[in-house]
Amino acid sequence: MIYLLIGITGLVLVAAFLFIEMSSFFGGLPVLNYHNISVGNNYDWHNVTTGQLRKQFEYLNKNGYTTIFISDLLEHVEQKKPLPAKPVMITLDDGYRDNFTNLYPLLKEYNIRANIFLVAGFIQSPDNKHLSPNPMGEFMYVDEALEMSKDLVQFGSHSYSHQSYAALSLPEIEIDLRKTKERLQELGIPVQPCHAYIYGAYNQNDDNKRAAMFELMKQNGMRLAFRVSNWVDKLPIKNPFFISRIHVSGLFPLWKFKVAVWGFIKIFNRLESIMK
Repeated sequence: MIYLLIGITGLVLVAAFLFIEMSSFFGGLPVLNYHNISVGNNYDWHNVTTGQLRKQFEYLNKNGYTTIFISDLLEHVEQKKPLPAKPVMITLDDGYRDNFTNLYPLLKEYNIRANIFLVAGFIQSPDNKHLSPNPMGEFMYVDEALEMSKDLVQFGSHSYSHQSYAALSLPEIEIDLRKTKERLQELGIPVQPCHAYIYGAYNQNDDNKRAAMFELMKQNGMRLAFRVSNWVDKLPIKNPFFISRIHVSGLFPLWKFKVAVWGFIKIFNRLESIMK
């Protein structure tokens, strides 16, 4: 049995290398999802180190990938504007301060574009009077977000206080969308009309609620929304409120990051779980 699994893994590897020049998984858009960017050897499922990120950015640049903004994808979806030959999106969730202190210098060094989805209530303003209770760590300051927005970073929304929409009622979702938008406008942070679902959740088991949630997104000015599926969506995007992303773990060696960019990571994850 173990030899069969090894053989299957080898075949998938060969297939991945054969198809790599055809863009990610037959012409799809890899959207990579990060959270914390740490220094030293502090890596785990949630934390990717600056050393790991350097290797990943070097790989993307040397292999002809072009990082794109949310606005680029929006123009592609709504206006049919072509994307580059090998597009990739870098996204980060939550808005941790290390996105400014550790990530932003690397974006400038490697000329990489990134997109950060902000938890509006966690952003640190000078007066701090509107902060939502935050057990998750240190988040960026408004002036840091504004500095990043000048060149290599665009922002989207990621709820007001990190509540999953899969657990909220439709009226609660609408309130959260409104509060998030108002808070980011109050802080003066430029935000693209898009949202990333907390924990990648999107009412998986209720088609009617999911469709109603999509409608609420539209009514509240959202034009794109992102989930986490560890898959690559084909182009053109079929549902702009259901765009797939791939979680990049600090536990990934470089070869596994490459597999993620190619669009095969979900297959490898399943093979690994079978072999354990």
